[in-house]
Amino acid sequence: MDGETVFVPPSRWQRVVITAVLVIPLTVVVLLSAPAWIMLPFLAADRRIAILEFLDRLVEWIKVLAGIG
Repeated sequence: MDGETVFVPPSRWQRVVITAVLVIPLTVVVLLSAPAWIMLPFLAADRRIAILEFLDRLVEWIKVLAGIG
């Protein structure tokens, strides 16, 4: 092949698997943090701040994964 690179685009099922692998961790984090979001209005101010700081870190993580941060 004389050092040429052959690029084969991923098939449809490979794109679906790649997308699922990227989305599953985010979905797990959101689902596991759901009780905190439900209780947010009833929490003390310091705990609310902690949850909002967690949200800021989560958004930064998502931006890094998406390549926009």
